[in-house]
Amino acid sequence: MSTTHSKRRSIVTSILLFLIVFGLWQAYDLALNYVSLPSLLITILSYFAIYAASLMILVLFVKFGKSSFKEHGFKEPAHVQKNILLSVAFTLIYIIIMLMPGFLFGFISRSFPEFFSIVLNISRAILIAVTTEFIFRGYIFRNLTRNHGFFISLYASSIMFSLHTYESPISIMSLLTMNANEIITDILFQQIAAVFAAGLFLGFLFYKMDWSLLGPIIFRIGTLLSFYFMPLMAKSPWWMGLTFEVMAYVSLIVIVDSVIKGPLHRRRRYGLE
Repeated sequence: MSTTHSKRRSIVTSILLFLIVFGLWQAYDLALNYVSLPSLLITILSYFAIYAASLMILVLFVKFGKSSFKEHGFKEPAHVQKNILLSVAFTLIYIIIMLMPGFLFGFISRSFPEFFSIVLNISRAILIAVTTEFIFRGYIFRNLTRNHGFFISLYASSIMFSLHTYESPISIMSLLTMNANEIITDILFQQIAAVFAAGLFLGFLFYKMDWSLLGPIIFRIGTLLSFYFMPLMAKSPWWMGLTFEVMAYVSLIVIVDSVIKGPLHRRRRYGLE
């Protein structure tokens, strides 16, 4: 296979996977606007079904591409216990930084969730983390880095991730009902900008942990669970929350670069030396 063909194929497959997953959620969103689901349980099951379908589509991409799950991040990093501890530590650092605005603007207390909510949100966090990290880091980012350089691939995968946001893609139908100011503040800044910063950190962590998804998945599960279950949340203007969230990811990138040193040949290969 020629280099040009390989480069074109990596771009096409990465964008195609993103568009299929993105389109799947838009179809789901459109269906919900015209079809009233009979119960909360059916709504929850349909939500999980979309993630399961996205995961199955991704598996087909891996199989048809004649690659392996190991190539896309499902492998142990060089130092498993160390990387698990570091991932948990990174999660705690993120949570601490995100709570800091509360000391200026106060905190919002939340009641302890019911058992059903605990089971549901833990399951949701695991499914979201595994699926999205597999798609955006394991497949798209790893796929692109083989032919298009580290930084271009990191930015491209992070942009796609930012359009997916933390749990589900930005709704095109919702955008059509919003004014320009709402799109800029609610969508561009509060969602896309924050998740783009997250994508940069997660991609960098994925690379630093020897192209293993273990660290990014642990971090994503931890942060999602903190969103669901933290008894206190910082109360602040949206721009302050965004500032601290970006600061958290920038700080984590610096920390990761300091505490995890990859092989010199690999750093030189990806222009990080």
